[in-house]
Amino acid sequence: MTPAENRTVLVTGGSGGIGAAPCRLLAGRGDDVWLTYAADAAGAGRVAAECRALGVRAVASHLDQRDPDGAARLLDRVAGEWGSLNAVVNNAGICPYTDWEAITAADWDAVMETNARGAFLVVKAAIPLLRAARGDRSIVNVASLAGQAGGLTTSVHYAASKAAVLALTRSFARRLAPEGIRVNAVAPGPIGTEMIAALDGRARDALAASVPLGRLGAAEEVAHAIGLLVSPEAGFTTGATYDVNGGLRMD
Repeated sequence: MTPAENRTVLVTGGSGGIGAAPCRLLAGRGDDVWLTYAADAAGAGRVAAECRALGVRAVASHLDQRDPDGAARLLDRVAGEWGSLNAVVNNAGICPYTDWEAITAADWDAVMETNARGAFLVVKAAIPLLRAARGDRSIVNVASLAGQAGGLTTSVHYAASKAAVLALTRSFARRLAPEGIRVNAVAPGPIGTEMIAALDGRARDALAASVPLGRLGAAEEVAHAIGLLVSPEAGFTTGATYDVNGGLRMD
């Protein structure tokens, strides 16, 4: 496969955790990866280098999800260098652990602007590039079990923002289906990433014990769900939420 034939994928928040894992997985199967970071430039650079070592193009660039114009500038750059996109993995977000009584209006706005408005602006800016691509085209939004069941171990504003991401997914799935662009979500439960590491040891142990499968998930397990949803093999799937939660929520 030559670089011109590679599928191109944008992954926001790709410097670590749930965002870095799909970058590596997609690069490993031959996709070019453009990943973004908010603060961890070094981590993003390492992930991009790992992807390039697999023989694909990989770019790491800064994106502040709270900047109203940030997504448009980013996608303008992607358009100039790559011309189109086959897929977008909308992963960037923040997860502060704040008791609901301590959440201020500014705290609420920061989470909603980053997780909900930021996801919307990335999708909006990426649609012209998805329209320009040939073959299967899709968007995967990374939501959360918290957005489905309420934030028991996460904060109220985080849960609300991820519920908004799920509604955003279904809304765009309906609007873009006639164009053949699929939009789905993954909803991870407790995954052993930096966010979970912020909890104290007893809280982490209790969280793992509450999972029917008896453990925390791995970022790579979420990445495999993302990898399926952005692949042509999931070509008849849109508007769906793929649960990766160890059985904490079962439909």
